[in-house]
Amino acid sequence: MAALVCGNFGFDSSSAFARGEDIDRWTPKIKKEPGNAANYVGRAKDLMLLCEDERALVDLNKALQLDPKNRDALYTRILLLGDLGRKEEALRDCTRMIQAFPKESAGYECRSIIYQSMQKLNEALADTDAALKIDPRSIKAWQYRCSIFINRGDSPNAVKCLGKLIELSPENPTNYHVRANYFVKAKEYDKAIADLSAGVRLRAGEFEPLIMRADVYKEMKEYKKAIADYSKAIDLNKFRAGHAYKGRAECYKALGDTAAAARDLKQSQTGETVYR
Repeated sequence: MAALVCGNFGFDSSSAFARGEDIDRWTPKIKKEPGNAANYVGRAKDLMLLCEDERALVDLNKALQLDPKNRDALYTRILLLGDLGRKEEALRDCTRMIQAFPKESAGYECRSIIYQSMQKLNEALADTDAALKIDPRSIKAWQYRCSIFINRGDSPNAVKCLGKLIELSPENPTNYHVRANYFVKAKEYDKAIADLSAGVRLRAGEFEPLIMRADVYKEMKEYKKAIADYSKAIDLNKFRAGHAYKGRAECYKALGDTAAAARDLKQSQTGETVYR
């Protein structure tokens, strides 16, 4: 559960509010149906987009007074309280959600990420266990579990979780890149190349994945393969290819092409280093 960003809460961009219509669209509805909790939740979400968090909280509280088991209101209030740093209150709402919806994993998932933010990793891990008992294919629960192991420095379990995430979400390049880093540290280069190749495929036309793979090829002393990847990366973005020029220069030097190495090294000094 990432921190909320005002104006980018993740609600449907096709909503009336996102199209620029007046936020007061909710007030007439509330006046007409003062007992309808959904209208208060709708207004609260729009207020959150405007960073009117305290006013949003009032509306969410009212919604839950009207309908104590309103899932949308409860979930939204958990997110808002977490964003406001009111973590103990958010934890109470998570427990309330677990009790109200015992067959859903969402309450455990929310509570897990809040516990993580408090560095209560044992409690966070227990909640991912509970979430996965309910929904073994919950991507959020596996993500939160993975982040716990990363936080703990538990590489074997982090790699296992990343493998599960790749199984559940094979089109997400981030999981391949993160797992590849672990394989590189363990000097399991063939596995790292396989993951980075998946990243290259999934992010076709981007230069960063090519540079990542080239770096590993260079580490493996597969200099010609590394040069090919560095060259493709340079062609895609010469203005941010400082790292690629430097890496390619090192490969040329290793192959005995000192003239090409010197040219690339000179070019690398004027290029921007790629942020990876």
